[in-house]
Amino acid sequence: MNHHHHHHNHHGEAGFKRKVDYLDRPERSEVLSPEDFLQAMPIRKTASILDLGAGTGFLTIPAAKLVDNTVFALDLDAKMLELIESKAKEAGLANVETLEASMDDIPLEANSVDVVLASLVLHEADSLADVLREVSRVVKTGGYFASLEFDTKGTDLKGPPMEIQISAEKLKEELAGFGFEVVKNWQLDEGMYVSIAVKK
Repeated sequence: MNHHHHHHNHHGEAGFKRKVDYLDRPERSEVLSPEDFLQAMPIRKTASILDLGAGTGFLTIPAAKLVDNTVFALDLDAKMLELIESKAKEAGLANVETLEASMDDIPLEANSVDVVLASLVLHEADSLADVLREVSRVVKTGGYFASLEFDTKGTDLKGPPMEIQISAEKLKEELAGFGFEVVKNWQLDEGMYVSIAVKK
C-alpha cells in the first residue's frame, strides 16, 4: 500500500499555509466556482449538506449560504476545521458544524443528509469503496452525491498521480454498487470532471 497520498498528515505552519493558499487559489474558482458546483443539483433551502474533506471550506461556506439547515464540514485536519469555523463566523453563518473525522468513518446517522459533496478528495482515500459505502449510508434516498475529481487521461495536466486518479467511468461503476445513479457528468478544464449521482 503506498502511502504517498497521505500528504495531509505532515503539517507545520508553513505547510498548512501553503495548502490553504493552494486550496483557496483563485484559479480554482475559474475552473468551477463553488456556486456552479452547488447549482448542478437541486438543493432546497431545507437540505442538510456534508462536505467531505472540507479543507478550507471552499464549498462549505457557499453551501451554508444556500441552505438554512446544517452544513457539516468533515476533515481530518483540526486546523482546517478551525479555519472553516472562523470563516463561517466572519460570514455570519450559524449553520456550519465541523466534524474531525475520516471520510470512511463519517460520524453521522444513517439517512441523515440530503447532499454529500466531495471536491478533489476521493483520490486521497485509501479505499474509494469504503468512502462510498459511508456516503451511501448517510445520504437519504433521493439525495445527491456530487464529486469533483481529476481524470487527466494521461495528459500532462496537473493532478494527482495517475495511479490514484479516479476516472468518471470507475466512479460511476463504484457508485452503482452503492445504489447511486450518475445523472450528470461533465468535463471541466484542467483535467477535472464533475459527477452528480442520486441515491436510488
